Amino acid sequence: MATQDIPSNEGLVEKLAQKTAEVHVLRHLALNINSTLDLDQIYDIVLGTMDEFFGFRHSIILLLGDSDRLRVVACHGYEDQPLGGTVTVGTGVIGTVAKRRRLMRVNNLRAQRAYFSTIRRQMEEAGRTSELGEIVPVPGLPDAESQIAIPLMIKDRLIGVFSVEGREQKTFSDDDEALATIVANQAASAIQNALLYRSAEERRSELAEAHDRLKELNETLEDRVRDRTRELEQTNRELRETQVQLVQSSKMASLGMLAAGIAHEINTPIGAIHSNADVERRAIGVIRDILHHPAFPEKLRDQPRLNRAFKIFDDINRVTLEATERVIKVIQSLKNFARLDEPELELVDLHEGLDSTLTLINHLTKDRIEVVKHYGELPQVHCYASQINQAFVNLLTNAAQAIKETGTITITTRQDGAQAVIEVADTGAGIKPEHLDRIFDPGFTTKGVSVGLGLGLSITYRIIENHHGSIDVRSELGKGTTLTLRLPIAPPA
Repeated sequence: MATQDIPSNEGLVEKLAQKTAEVHVLRHLALNINSTLDLDQIYDIVLGTMDEFFGFRHSIILLLGDSDRLRVVACHGYEDQPLGGTVTVGTGVIGTVAKRRRLMRVNNLRAQRAYFSTIRRQMEEAGRTSELGEIVPVPGLPDAESQIAIPLMIKDRLIGVFSVEGREQKTFSDDDEALATIVANQAASAIQNALLYRSAEERRSELAEAHDRLKELNETLEDRVRDRTRELEQTNRELRETQVQLVQSSKMASLGMLAAGIAHEINTPIGAIHSNADVERRAIGVIRDILHHPAFPEKLRDQPRLNRAFKIFDDINRVTLEATERVIKVIQSLKNFARLDEPELELVDLHEGLDSTLTLINHLTKDRIEVVKHYGELPQVHCYASQINQAFVNLLTNAAQAIKETGTITITTRQDGAQAVIEVADTGAGIKPEHLDRIFDPGFTTKGVSVGLGLGLSITYRIIENHHGSIDVRSELGKGTTLTLRLPIAPPA
């Protein structure tokens, strides 16, 4: 029975490996495009990833303008760059997708063009109008034969279209369509965030220019200028904080959906592997019982090769069970992390949230950072679970990144009256004294852009503040940093 299951297991493992590789690339894509607010960088990352990792050689992004036209803002794989070209909504595959707001996959554009032309001619001869848009190639690839076009949607609002195409008929499969759809949804969220940020920056620039003009016109009214400057600075801070919240909220929603998808995709094949391994273990036990039955020839029972084979079977089965149990644990952590913002407060086990977070950032700590847990007696806390999990991710990621080579992260929890206290201490480089007062400011960071934009601690501060808690920091340069969170156990009256 175990021997018959082996091919099935091998197929499942191969499929799992492929899905895991795709999920890994999609996860990094989501992290990369949501860690920048530069539209050109987002376009380059999305289109480059589609080519390098998934083999989509020709891809294009169009955004909807003020009029009923889509403008090409980015493309990849074209000899003649079609940047700036436009497509009218309702015309061609892209225009039709924009009008209907539904994905289209065309495997034979030539046949589609002939079909729609015939339908249009017949309707015109009958004195009726046709809503079928003309099927035309994407600007820049006139000999396209296959195409997938996906609307870029933010809730119910269209912001553009993402299209991939090929020169051969039936270039794209169902799996290609699914991958392109995931990437399009991630890209839509990141592009919207960048557009909002650009709008906020333009507004900030306008406010700054207005301030300068006001100052020039009112040089004799220094007090009024000073008051106006303070108001503008406050407005600017509020705009930046609002934008940070918008970016992080959308990013965490995307990551939550991605994490839920990962857990769903992996859970079925790994469950089958784990179940088969358990059946294999029991089958080996049955065979061993038969061998030791008095009726079985003793000469065969004591064969060294047979005993070695059983040892190998036992070792393989043990390793398989341990590996699948590890993956199942990761899946459960992803499910815990993937809970999106809840509408109401709920009772949450903070230790479970910390353990799930440690599982998710294991790649940052494995083999170089020792994690020491001193968990005290903590009751369940009334809070928004996804927000607190986000705060834990930010704190533990910062702690891991602060340790350049090897070191220790110590997590201590305890109850202090009506509050739950969580301390995260690292043995990293520490923070300069002159920076301590600024580490919770939006955008402030002492790290390079490749690590992050400095939003983590600012978002964490706002989350804890929204829970009527507090967060403080102690740090010694060259020795490490300790961040202490205090959360009320019960919600405020």
